[in-house]
Amino acid sequence: MQKRYLGGRLALAFAALVALGPVRAEVDDGLLEARVASFENGIGAAVTFRNFHTLFHTERVAARPNPWVLERAPVDLSALRYEFDGGSYDLAHFLEHNRTNALLVLRDGKIVQEIYRNGADEESRFISFSVGKSLTSSLLGLALAQGALPSLDVPVTTYVPKLKGTGYDGASVRDLMQMASGVYMNEDYDIHSEEPNLFAEGIYQTWFTEALRFSDFAARLDRAAPPGTVFNYNTFDTQVLGSVLEGATGQRFTDFLGEALWEPLGMESDLLMTMDSAGEDREALAGGGYLMTLRDFGRFGQMMLNGGVADGHRIHTEAWVDEATKADPAKPFLQVGAIDDDGVRVGYQHQWWLFPQGDYSAEGVFGQYIYVMPRHNLVIVKLSYWEEAWVAQKAQESLAFFNALGEFLAD
Repeated sequence: MQKRYLGGRLALAFAALVALGPVRAEVDDGLLEARVASFENGIGAAVTFRNFHTLFHTERVAARPNPWVLERAPVDLSALRYEFDGGSYDLAHFLEHNRTNALLVLRDGKIVQEIYRNGADEESRFISFSVGKSLTSSLLGLALAQGALPSLDVPVTTYVPKLKGTGYDGASVRDLMQMASGVYMNEDYDIHSEEPNLFAEGIYQTWFTEALRFSDFAARLDRAAPPGTVFNYNTFDTQVLGSVLEGATGQRFTDFLGEALWEPLGMESDLLMTMDSAGEDREALAGGGYLMTLRDFGRFGQMMLNGGVADGHRIHTEAWVDEATKADPAKPFLQVGAIDDDGVRVGYQHQWWLFPQGDYSAEGVFGQYIYVMPRHNLVIVKLSYWEEAWVAQKAQESLAFFNALGEFLAD
């Protein structure tokens, strides 16, 4: 399983990393322990996942004063049933059993349901985890449209020269957008894996201890396959894309984010972007560090469903949205059905997961989703606190619920 992070016992994984060799932590022991504990789930994650700004450095990206207003068209979902694992269940069961913090359903651009649980509310800013990869992809698309990035086929070392001579040398921006850099990464939290736990090591040495910048750790990764030939999910590919964005635009990540996407899209609330340190050389967690409100997650998904239009303003061209959400015909290994995601056959393109019938999804660990269903003109945002980083049964149940919801609202 190449997609995301397996297993629990994350605190033990990080503890094991400390035992492997010295790491010069730039934070005190108490804060470091709290950061590690924030990923060691339990019911506390229901609260922790909307309070990451208290644990990690952030930069604020301001919303515009006149946000995109999402109209309401409530629908009673009490009669909704979904079938899963031999049973038939209702919405209340799904919310509880699938450990949901918040749920937003948009049909035809209007709010059908908006639900908050476990003390969350409309002002809560939830951690995106890897849902944020799809926002970072959007930023690269905007840099391309503005001419700051001449092509997706330019080598990443053009804008991140520190990566020359590393595993990323020779890989293009497109390769990284498709998770096909060829760089070796086992994105796995399982300390009992026979392979070295590179992902946990990278997050520990960057985001948690602040000993390294994200791009510094990326420079340590080795090549495993020729670029553009194999799909291998790698959060550090997205981190490098964040560095490419800064190099191409000449702007800090958060400045470009605010000017090119957040303000034009009409977001309602300020974004808090998590950083790997407070230093002058700090880097944004482009692979999953967006702290956003539920409705702003929904606005991003609705913009994509609208073919790049938000509140009457064009953000992306229709051509970009189409390219970003349909598999590259030149890459058989990215087609829908080519990737086995815990028993679900999916595809991948430009930091989006692709599903049958034209659906596509931004997804993050512990059950974060922006699921877009063009066939039903539907956007579903689900923010969760799963008991482990990736739970195959809960992922499959979520898909069953999403499909049942789409059919229910279409009737």
